[in-house]
Amino acid sequence: MPSTRDLTAHAKFAYWVGQVAEGQKGAIFALFLLFYYNQVLGLSGSLCGLALLIAMAVDAITDPLMGSITDRWRSRWGRRHPFMYAAAVPMAIAVYFTFDPWVDSQAGLFVWLLVFGIAARMLMTLYSVPHMALGAEMTNDYQERTVVVAGRSLFGYLGQFLVYFFGFAVFFASSAEFENGQLNSAAYPPFALLMGAIMIVSIIYSAAGTHHLIPRLQRPEKPQAHPVRQLLLDTGEALRNPSFRWIAVGFIVVAGPVGTGMAFALYMNTFFWEVPPEGMTYILLATPVGTAIGYLFAPLLAPHLEKRQSLILGALGWAVFAVAPVCLHYAGFFPAPGTTGVVVGLSVFAFLAGLVVSQVGVAVGSILGDVSDEQELVNGKRQEGVFYGAYAFVNKATGGIGSAFSGFILDLIDWPRGEHVQSAADIPPDALFALAMVAGPGLALGFIPAVWCFMHYRLDREKHRAIVAELDARRAAGDTPLPVTAGPT
Repeated sequence: MPSTRDLTAHAKFAYWVGQVAEGQKGAIFALFLLFYYNQVLGLSGSLCGLALLIAMAVDAITDPLMGSITDRWRSRWGRRHPFMYAAAVPMAIAVYFTFDPWVDSQAGLFVWLLVFGIAARMLMTLYSVPHMALGAEMTNDYQERTVVVAGRSLFGYLGQFLVYFFGFAVFFASSAEFENGQLNSAAYPPFALLMGAIMIVSIIYSAAGTHHLIPRLQRPEKPQAHPVRQLLLDTGEALRNPSFRWIAVGFIVVAGPVGTGMAFALYMNTFFWEVPPEGMTYILLATPVGTAIGYLFAPLLAPHLEKRQSLILGALGWAVFAVAPVCLHYAGFFPAPGTTGVVVGLSVFAFLAGLVVSQVGVAVGSILGDVSDEQELVNGKRQEGVFYGAYAFVNKATGGIGSAFSGFILDLIDWPRGEHVQSAADIPPDALFALAMVAGPGLALGFIPAVWCFMHYRLDREKHRAIVAELDARRAAGDTPLPVTAGPT
């Protein structure tokens, strides 16, 4: 495994750039997918939710399966890079067609969403799992690993920035025909086309820019065989690790409220807060800007905070700042909807939420690398692919579970949809109130069990230092195989 001094600035930068694609895809699906099919195209919220739940079930299999496959893949291009190269163009195509359906019936839209939604998710799995696992392999240094993950996370939010900027400043800007441009169905295909092109550049640049590291990365002793059976074995081994178990459960629990908040963001900003598209840009960009600043400070905070503390503080901080505007509104302490003040207020709270939640992303990404070291000490195998496969699933579950729940909730509260709905005046007050309660105080409840899980994570700095020292000693003594140059099988 490369040491800290093996990592050039260009290698780290190229690795970070690869996260732009995942940030884009995550933002597009979490923010626009439900809104586009339900509010713009008129597909039933329940059918949207069902399609997204099925897609999540597929992800639950393919994400860890991809992790197991990439951990054991043997080729002259190593374990990770073949999949990264292969995913770029097909994923961009799948994202484009997700937002350019050639059907308009309820059944047709449901099938289209299901097929292309699954395709885009599976192709993102093909790329993101090897890419994240590569980050854990690039260094085994505790502090440097935090730097690598912080940079990757920062560029993920750059991907979100591109989605929000081009979305609301260009494609969904107000027009004479559509005061709320996000209700214009014709704007979505060209928007998706541009985003797909940027994804391709991001992925190819990242794979090519880290290609030179392949000879120094580890490769498995045995080739991949019986991948499904191996997945079950690998998953069983991973779940026996208590560090991984508590982190995984905590993130699965928190995926619901975070994803629901993102899925309802366009509904709340458009109809409850009555924010125009130009104001939407400031609000949505405030979170990635806050998060980016938080990532810049993460390496400075890392020596003073254990990663578990960063997880807990970040989760609690996000819960507070994300639900505060709705609570303050009904308490009479927030600017009125439709005013400049509400744009400023929502932007401030979104910035603060992003600032604190950044520590969660950095901590968990770095934690999984530490857990991989612990796993190698226990059973002699590195399982970054399995661990990061599970993390990739949870990342996508954040949007998928949230959007699925949100679809069912919209039908439950009789939310109106279709071309006749153009502004808050077209929404019944009871439906607006119900939406605000779900997207406000209701979201905070999901964080309580997640924080409880994070509190049980026990792998701290001193324990990890001892683990790395023991692994180095074993390698020096020849007790475990040293990394070998990847070559043809």
